[in-house]
Amino acid sequence: MSTDQITEKAKQIASVEMAKLLENTTASKALFDRATRTMPGGVASSFQLGDPYPIYLSRGVGSRVWDVDGTEYFDFHNGFGSMAVGHANPRVADAVEYAARNGMHFAVTVEKCVELAEEL
Repeated sequence: MSTDQITEKAKQIASVEMAKLLENTTASKALFDRATRTMPGGVASSFQLGDPYPIYLSRGVGSRVWDVDGTEYFDFHNGFGSMAVGHANPRVADAVEYAARNGMHFAVTVEKCVELAEEL
């Protein structure tokens, strides 16, 4: 197979895949159109720009995320590694809720600091 044939075949495959993407991400397209009215590029960071438009996520649990169209994906990105325990981890959610209800920053040492130091 010649380079020209490979290039043509690649273009055909890309065209088919682009059509599937456009068909399966209509809610992301609608959110992109909405977002571009108030956000440069329709995203919070230029890293998130995509062609033909970014895929917008709606939720995550563990190592999986769902886009606004309901499609499930494995999250290999994990927030640049900040989601090492996964999305919506119940222990993290409980700790955040506890802090939100009891205070988060006092500018003095609290018992939780002592407990953490003891564990380390």
